[in-house]
Amino acid sequence: MKQNTAVICLSPINGGMELASIKIARLLSKDVNISFIAKSGGYISTQKQIFDSSDIKLYTVSFLSNFSFSLIFNIRNILIKNNINNVIFLGASEMKSLYFAALGLNVNFIVRQGTTKSTPKKDFFHRLIYSNVSYFVGNSEYIVKNIWKILPVSNNAVVKKIYASVQLDEKINYKNYDDCLDLIHVGRITKGKGQLEAVKACSILKENNINFRLRLIGSVHDKDYFNVINEYLNKCDYKANIEFIGFCSNVKEYYEKSDIFIFPTYGEGMSNAIIEAISFGLIPIIYNNTSTPEFKDLGFYIHLTEQNDMENLRKNLINVASDIYNEKLKAQSNHNKALEVFSINREKNEYMGILA
Repeated sequence: MKQNTAVICLSPINGGMELASIKIARLLSKDVNISFIAKSGGYISTQKQIFDSSDIKLYTVSFLSNFSFSLIFNIRNILIKNNINNVIFLGASEMKSLYFAALGLNVNFIVRQGTTKSTPKKDFFHRLIYSNVSYFVGNSEYIVKNIWKILPVSNNAVVKKIYASVQLDEKINYKNYDDCLDLIHVGRITKGKGQLEAVKACSILKENNINFRLRLIGSVHDKDYFNVINEYLNKCDYKANIEFIGFCSNVKEYYEKSDIFIFPTYGEGMSNAIIEAISFGLIPIIYNNTSTPEFKDLGFYIHLTEQNDMENLRKNLINVASDIYNEKLKAQSNHNKALEVFSINREKNEYMGILA
């Protein structure tokens, strides 16, 4: 008999957490009866075509504040109506309402975290509203440590790591190195994602007369930051080597045209962009912070550079460029490991293992 499970994400925007909630619901929907609860008028509530192609029941709830009787009673009615055994919640702000919505119901409550939190929530009130949580799930070891540090984990709760899966191509057309070193950065253009640092690091390639091209894939989310990048380019002598692609629905095409994935961001979870890049056999050069060391711990061939250290980033880049053939061979060994570590069946089975 299929478990009755509610996936709840009440955020109105379109971001990583919202997309992760949809993916988890779809991942489990063939083996579990899924009821998805989203905010009326938010991004998820508009994605009816996603849910129409599955057996997922989409419910939307209207509320003006994260703690309201309307939110409590609407969600409670959905839980009771569908005889929900399990709740998988992605979020934090609405936890106080969800505590009362599930109060007295026999629910296996799972909180899934994918972003770092900085403010401890271990006071009496937060210990109360998190007291019904059976499992805290982090999508990396770094997030698991953050959960222990920030959230009030009760003696009866389990903290578990479940890496998110990524739909990866099994067959890859690796780029043969030619007379141009192709670099790629994938991510929305906003401060902290590292596009400016990637551009600046390329100066060492110009200094050493290495022909190169850097493609920046991602839509502009921060126009001021985008202008800062362009102001820098207007003053340097390799502006023609930098290409802004913008949003791209087929990033695979550009991964297969690239040699190096340069990603000096200020902090990531287990980034899909990193996972995709290593699966395409690119040579990763990434700042050493948050979850990125885990890729090395998992056995992937990856270059970690000191955060905010431009000289270290430049040094790693020129070292890779100077030994590009061997570097490409080593990086291509990442492909099969990525298929195993980030497989869809692995993630699904790990969630199925904690459902009641």
